[in-house]
Amino acid sequence: MKHMISLTVNGIPYEIEVEPDTTLLEVLRDHLHLTGTKNGCGEGVCGACTVIVNGRAVRSCTYKALKADGAQIETIEGLAKDGKLHPLQKAFVDYGAIQCGFCTPGMIMAAKALLDRNPNPTDEEIIKALGGNLCRCTGYSSILKAIKAAASELRGEGYIPPSLPEGVKPLRVVSNLTPKPEAVLKATGKAIFAADLYFKGMLYAKVLRSKHPHARLVRVDTSKAKAHPGVVAVLTAEDVPGEGNHGIVRKDWPVLAYDKVRYVGDAIAIVVAETEKAAQEALGLI
Repeated sequence: MKHMISLTVNGIPYEIEVEPDTTLLEVLRDHLHLTGTKNGCGEGVCGACTVIVNGRAVRSCTYKALKADGAQIETIEGLAKDGKLHPLQKAFVDYGAIQCGFCTPGMIMAAKALLDRNPNPTDEEIIKALGGNLCRCTGYSSILKAIKAAASELRGEGYIPPSLPEGVKPLRVVSNLTPKPEAVLKATGKAIFAADLYFKGMLYAKVLRSKHPHARLVRVDTSKAKAHPGVVAVLTAEDVPGEGNHGIVRKDWPVLAYDKVRYVGDAIAIVVAETEKAAQEALGLI
């Protein structure tokens, strides 16, 4: 049964119809197309989906949309004002606290929630506040420095620009502190990753993969999956035209398994649906 909820995102009010199991992340990404908030794990572990709800940092991938009814929500897209970066965004760019950038929006939002309530945190308090945000690129040192620099500006004590290590002299190119070309896009949530692509009428595909390292494929029953609401098509090896194998040296790798599965993760079937959720649900019906 669907429910109508009202929420304010980055100062703009919305009314959205959601299912009981719809998450806040799904509302932001799928309904409002605010793709700056990332889906990293879907289990509330990595922190890439962090947003601020009523002043508190939450992991939107496990936060039910119904719980957000009436809430004030801040996402990475709402931080820059009139073309001017928020001090945290500016510091992340200047200090090189952005590498791949996938974790950056969640990291910045977690830091903002901290600085909103404590503008002069210790290193230990910053580390604790970011304890649920994982970064595989930076090593965290530059992130810590960026947050401290932004905190200084927010306290009215002036921005602390990054500096070269003692004894290092900048040359014409080498040793100059130069931000990554795409850093601002990543700091503002405007960088488009593969999962952020959206087109009107777009369909979503999910692949059913083997849980067994080796097994005979006796039968693939797709009838229930095909009947699931929102499903457009379910494809198996029988639907692959022409030669069903591929490979670089020898064409011995089936596009979709047809007689047996040969490793954990071997592709068995593809579900195509109107929504990602419908495609995922249909996988469980094969």
